[in-house]
Amino acid sequence: MMHVLRVVSFVLILVPCVVSAQGRSVSIDAAAGPTLGDAGHHLSAGVGFSPTSRVTLLLDVERTQLSSRITRTQGSFDAFRGGTVTAMSAEVRVGLGRARQVTPYVAAGFGGGVSRPTVNEVFLDRVTNDVRFMFFGGGARVPLADRLSLFGDVRLLVGAEAGELLAMLPVRVGIAWRF
Repeated sequence: MMHVLRVVSFVLILVPCVVSAQGRSVSIDAAAGPTLGDAGHHLSAGVGFSPTSRVTLLLDVERTQLSSRITRTQGSFDAFRGGTVTAMSAEVRVGLGRARQVTPYVAAGFGGGVSRPTVNEVFLDRVTNDVRFMFFGGGARVPLADRLSLFGDVRLLVGAEAGELLAMLPVRVGIAWRF
């Protein structure tokens, strides 16, 4: 993970200088929000490159924490392990309106990383799994100032973890600084 952070840091320093000279825009995004379905939260930060006013390519580092759940009733027992997924993702966002107004967008991408399932009284073994996923979703961007905007979206992530189906539904609100 430290290698990934070094690469992202290098990109954050180098790319804005090169891209600004070409008249393109680069953005730094940060977002957070809850997950729907399974209780938890999602955090992400990344860098984006916009070759046009409607298309943005993003590279994100994200972390999703899903809470474990144990339900005991008379005659039945149900347990969901939960855990933390830390991943890198690549995303394409396509704006569906004018760039200077509230702009709805659609998004799609893929990612991969590691999952560390929760250890508790039901799940005693500590494991780390590889995770691969793809996602799609949509949202809207709201300009706040010349180079600052607020965005909100919902994404459906579907993939695999240790041979099992992985699905998460984060709802995010974030801020993007363009330069």
